[in-house]
Amino acid sequence: MGLGDSLEWASQLAAQAFERLAKERMPPSPENYTLWYVYYSGENPDLTRTVDVIIREEGKISPSKFEDLFRRFFSFDAEAQVVREAGERTQSALTRVLDMLSAAGADAGRYKDALSEFRIGLDEPVTIDQMRVMIGEIAAETRVIADEHAKLQGHLSETSKQLAAMRARLQTARREAMTDGLTGINNRKAFDETLAVAAQDAVHQNEPMCLLMVDIDHFKKFNDTHGHLVGDHVLKLVARVLTECIKGRDTAARYGGEEFGIILPQTSLTNAVVVANHIRTTVGSRQIINRARNENFGNITLSIGAAQYRQGEPPADLVQRADAALYSAKRTGRNRVCAESAETDRPAS
Repeated sequence: MGLGDSLEWASQLAAQAFERLAKERMPPSPENYTLWYVYYSGENPDLTRTVDVIIREEGKISPSKFEDLFRRFFSFDAEAQVVREAGERTQSALTRVLDMLSAAGADAGRYKDALSEFRIGLDEPVTIDQMRVMIGEIAAETRVIADEHAKLQGHLSETSKQLAAMRARLQTARREAMTDGLTGINNRKAFDETLAVAAQDAVHQNEPMCLLMVDIDHFKKFNDTHGHLVGDHVLKLVARVLTECIKGRDTAARYGGEEFGIILPQTSLTNAVVVANHIRTTVGSRQIINRARNENFGNITLSIGAAQYRQGEPPADLVQRADAALYSAKRTGRNRVCAESAETDRPAS
């Protein structure tokens, strides 16, 4: 059920959100209200788990932590913000460098004039005392230009370090923007971008490309029975197995909730099914164990749908067909792989 599907349900969520705001002594700002509303709705399991962990470990959510949460889960321009900040800092650093170069140029011009005067002076007969004075003046000018050059070198070195740090920050921001916080694999944004590129490559290279959509069977029941921490462990386990079972240009990503996507360039539908079954059996062979408490929660199973890209189609259509095959796998018994076909209900395992 969506957030706006039921007025009564939405009213209950709003009441819970306002009650929590009062309890936490938070002002009812749009940001604060939104976070608690979505928290109680359960529409964003990652947000709910993150908030629960913070409260369990720290007792309450500090204003700065709350701001970080809102930016992480509801702000979609975090990457753009980092780019803007880096641009502003880069512009400031380059302005300082240009000012220093301009000043150094003025000093160099003055030094050049001093040398010219010294050379002209040498053409005239001078006494030893006059020569000593002239050399002293040139030595003083040389020390000034040397000192300015040393300062400029220091500023240039520092600016170089600042620019390198900003470049690293941009790379980190980009990586964070494309990574799922819980599992450490690619997130939905990375999935969408990678799939679009893979589709273009498939067209240009006239090569097959397949997509697997993967869903953990009965995950909600498992989560409700054993708790979110065990559920998180399951998600991490599946993500790790997906990473272990693919290679080369293949890409695994968390699509959302307990659903994952695997992009398989240069792979036929037949081979994609082989990869899918390898993933399914590998996950099924793993035991979910809490070693600290010596608890064995058994194993989990996966349902997987496979579809092959059709030249020129929008990537969203490929996702839709792979999802349809996935739901066929669930509808026909779960713990299986279904490939798209004229009869999508026919298992491929």
